[in-house]
Amino acid sequence: MTRGIGLYVHIPFCASRCPYCDFATAPATTVLRGRYLEALRREIAREGELLDRPRVRTLFFGGGTPSLLEPNEIESLGDELRRAFVLWPREVTIEANPATLDRARLEAWLALGLTRLSLGAQSFDAAGLRALGRTHQPDDSAAALAVAREAGLDINLDLIFGWPGQTLAAWEHDLEIAAALGPDHLSCYPLELRLDPDGSIPNWPGGGWPVLERWRQAAAAAQPDDAGIAHMYRVAERSLGRAGYRHYEIANWARPGKRSLHNLGYWRDRDWLGVGAGAHTHLGGARSANPVDLRAYIARIDSGSARAIDADADPSSENAMLALRLDSGLDLERYAARFGDGAAARVRSALREVEPAHLVRVTGRHARLTARGRLLASEVFVRLIP
Repeated sequence: MTRGIGLYVHIPFCASRCPYCDFATAPATTVLRGRYLEALRREIAREGELLDRPRVRTLFFGGGTPSLLEPNEIESLGDELRRAFVLWPREVTIEANPATLDRARLEAWLALGLTRLSLGAQSFDAAGLRALGRTHQPDDSAAALAVAREAGLDINLDLIFGWPGQTLAAWEHDLEIAAALGPDHLSCYPLELRLDPDGSIPNWPGGGWPVLERWRQAAAAAQPDDAGIAHMYRVAERSLGRAGYRHYEIANWARPGKRSLHNLGYWRDRDWLGVGAGAHTHLGGARSANPVDLRAYIARIDSGSARAIDADADPSSENAMLALRLDSGLDLERYAARFGDGAAARVRSALREVEPAHLVRVTGRHARLTARGRLLASEVFVRLIP
């Protein structure tokens, strides 16, 4: 780990629950909030000691809604991070709800070294925000972006397409507004509605999974069909390309020099540590994860037990899939040097299967997804799994 690590810090608190969300979340008012933050600080201290205080190359606060933390909570978290790690990051990102970023909170994040803000705009259409169960208003995103720009921050906007009842014209309008706002980076995700219980349900009081299941079934029935989703994706490629954004990863576009350094660490299969409920870690080729349930996470930290190792992980296939997500693609010679000729031969064979369908282009030592391949990436990735 001489080059340092990426560090992900999970802040699960949300003002309300978005019904499509499958991340580890919990109410901002949960009685477990204080215990969670104390457990998080203890995990940070423990990991820093175990890893011999490594340098942090990139730092990402995800959620949940990290922008809901109070200034004193941010300051306390920052103090622990500085004690546990050599905190010289090239990039520090927080995820934010456009309606929750006030001046006092922003100042506290800036004191911690914030360089980049990722705003969950999701849509600029009031009907779209209602359909997604979002609590902010269309104008909130532009206002938050203006505050972030005044503070000198790089800005990412998250957008969701394929929400219930969305038309192509509505998606085109979202893209036009996003491009006009001029963020440095854009992430565009199709709405995915997994109809299975997620691990954060115990964190939320109330109806639990049956309520979410009914919402997701109704939403899925009102979504555009697969052909409509595919067309929206192609529209995003054309529209953002004309606006000067490079499509450098399946769901991500950036201005020159403004790619997400932290996420590139994931896609380039580098070392990263995740702390907090539901956070995943990749160190020395091994993958592990924390419990999603806040009580189970706190109990793990109290007991001093290790993260759960992912025994089913296959580093060689995961490396190939991650590399293919990027426009730079998979370097087959470098892959063979790391995983051996047998693994490289298996990957080459799998890629040859999908070349006739124009999903992959192999040129010399490099394999890259085509435009069609980015749209149907799962058809490629499934063949890379042993």
